[in-house]
Amino acid sequence: MTEGHRLSMVADQRMERRTPEPPPHAVMGLLNYITATSLDEDYAHVSRRRAASRTPESQEGRQTGPASPHRPGLVGLAVVAVFGVLVATAAVQTRRNADESASSRVSLVSQVNARKAELASLQSRAMELSRMVASLQTNDLQATTQGRAVQGRLAQLGVATGAVATTGPGIRVRLDDAPGAVDDSRKVHGQDLQKIVNGLWSIGAEAISINGQRLTALSPIRDAGTAITVNFVSLRPPYVVQAIGNRKTMAARLLDTAGGQTWVTLQSSFGLRFDITNEDSMKLPAAKPASLRWARQPERLR
Repeated sequence: MTEGHRLSMVADQRMERRTPEPPPHAVMGLLNYITATSLDEDYAHVSRRRAASRTPESQEGRQTGPASPHRPGLVGLAVVAVFGVLVATAAVQTRRNADESASSRVSLVSQVNARKAELASLQSRAMELSRMVASLQTNDLQATTQGRAVQGRLAQLGVATGAVATTGPGIRVRLDDAPGAVDDSRKVHGQDLQKIVNGLWSIGAEAISINGQRLTALSPIRDAGTAITVNFVSLRPPYVVQAIGNRKTMAARLLDTAGGQTWVTLQSSFGLRFDITNEDSMKLPAAKPASLRWARQPERLR
């Protein structure tokens, strides 16, 4: 090998030594370098801090002492024990409450059945006493002429006031909504029933009922939503009005009243149903007895 060639090789080697190697981030890119090395440096930093915080005694103990198994702390054991006690207490209390609820329910059912039986017995006794009173009253009144007159007067007042059931001839008026009625103008309202009832009273009806509800001087007829209440009982169409009186003249006379004319108009203009039939005999029930709180018999009538 010539001297010149050797010198050239030596110069090349010197040049290679002098040329610095490029930094890693220049080769692989700054973003890739940070992503690849950031966690490693963090782990290394944490590891150096842990190593620095350990004392020589703790390191010797770790190197020479036997390895001890991991045991739960006293606080954890106390929490588990308290939780177990609470669960057991809740279970016992739930069981006790369930037993008490079942016992209370059985007791309440028994009391309700006993009260029902007692109420049925009292009602039966009250009906029996009412029959006895009526029988004694009839026997006493029938014993004398004055008593028989009083009995006849009581019967008339009972029919007039609705206190007793009554039978007799009359007319039956059937009132109903128009077929397929949707709006209120094609439905029966409380005031429509009031008008026909007032017309019946004005032509001399002696007793009137609507769907089995006997009318008295205290009977209200009112609208209640989609229903009509009579004697505070909700009724649904069709409404059958029964009136005891002279069946030969009542139908014609009813059409001449304001209530009858109103229903003729409702039938022709809005399609409401209005039918009248004559009846040879009808039975109207008695009205529920009224509870008098303020009314008193005058002294001169006693």
